Amino acid sequence: MAVPKSDRLRPRIAGAALALALAFVPAPQARACAFHTTLPEKSVADWLVDGIEVVLARPAADNAYAFHITEVIHSAGTPPELDLLVSSDLRQRLLANPQDEVLLANDGYGWIVLSYVDQVFRPLMRDVLARAPGWKDADGADRLALFSALQDSPDPDLRHLALLEIDKAPYRVLRDMELRLTPEELLSRLWQPQDYAYQPIRVLLLGLTGSEAARGAIRDYLTRASDWEWANNLGAFATAGIELDGIDGLRLLERYYLANPRQTMANLEQVVEALAIQHGVASPEVRAEIAATLQRFVRARPEGAALIARQFLPREDWSQGALLAGLMEAKALSSAQDLLTVAVYVAQARGAGALSAQAAGSDG
Repeated sequence: MAVPKSDRLRPRIAGAALALALAFVPAPQARACAFHTTLPEKSVADWLVDGIEVVLARPAADNAYAFHITEVIHSAGTPPELDLLVSSDLRQRLLANPQDEVLLANDGYGWIVLSYVDQVFRPLMRDVLARAPGWKDADGADRLALFSALQDSPDPDLRHLALLEIDKAPYRVLRDMELRLTPEELLSRLWQPQDYAYQPIRVLLLGLTGSEAARGAIRDYLTRASDWEWANNLGAFATAGIELDGIDGLRLLERYYLANPRQTMANLEQVVEALAIQHGVASPEVRAEIAATLQRFVRARPEGAALIARQFLPREDWSQGALLAGLMEAKALSSAQDLLTVAVYVAQARGAGALSAQAAGSDG
C-alpha cells in the first residue's frame, strides 16, 4: 500500500520545524494593536529618544528656500548636509513666527520633517529629551503617562501624537490607562478620512469606555463586516467587542466569523488575533470560553490551526499547545506550510513545559 505524499512529508516537516523553531519565532508584539500598517513605524517621540540625526532648523537668512540648522538634538558627528527644501506653507509660517522652528530627522535616505516646533510643542519636546535616558530600559509607564495626558489636548498635532504613543502600549497596559476621551469624542472621529489611520486605537479605546454608544457601534460594524471579503481593522473591533460584551461578544464573533464556513481566512486571522490578545488579559471565564471557541473553530476548519499558532506564538501564550498538538497527531493538517507553522508553536510550547502542564490539568 502506497503511503500518501502528505504522510511521507510529515516527519521531515516536523523535524525541520523543531530544528528551525527559533528562526521562525517572531519577536513578541509590544503594541496595543497591530491591526494596521498605516501609522509610521517611528513617532516623533521615538526620534527624540533614539534618533541618530535629529536637528532643529529654520529658513536660512540668505535663502528662504533652504533650511539652516539652529540646534543639533542628536548626531553621530557632523549632521549630513541639509538639502531639504522649505515648503511654501512652512516658509510663510516660519517667517511670520521668528521664534518657531522645525524638527527634522535624517532616516538614512534623506531629511524628513518630524514636527513644527512652536510654544506648544517646544515644552513637550524638552520634557521628552530630559526623560529619554530613563525610558530606554524602563517598562514604558512614565512615557505612556506623559502622552496619555495629551489625549484631549486642544492642539490636534498633540492629540495625534498622543494616540500614536498610546497605540504602542501593550493592551494590558492600555486597559489600566486613564481614559480622557469620551465615547462621543471617539465616535465623532472614527470615520473621518483624515483620521482613518488612527481608527484602530480609537476603536480599542471605545471598547474600554464600557458605554452603550460604543457597544452599539462595535456590534453594528462586526455584524455588517461579516459579509465582506476583507474587513479593514476588524481585529480592533473584535477586541473591543469582547472587552465590551465578554462571552456574549465571543458568541457574536463565533456566529458571524469563526462558525461561518464561507468566512475568508483574512478576516478570520484578524478575529483570532483579537482572541489571542484578550486571552492574555480576560477573566478566567472568558479565557475558558476563548479556548472552547477555538476548539470548535479548528474542528470545523483545521486550516485555522495555523492562524492560532501565528497569533498565540509571538505573545508566548502556550495555552493552545495541547489543541494544536492533537491536530498534528490526528494528521488533520494537509498543508505543508500550515503544518510547519503549527509544529513551530507546538515545539515552543513543549519547550516551555506547557504541554505537560496542560496534560496534567486534563488528567486531574
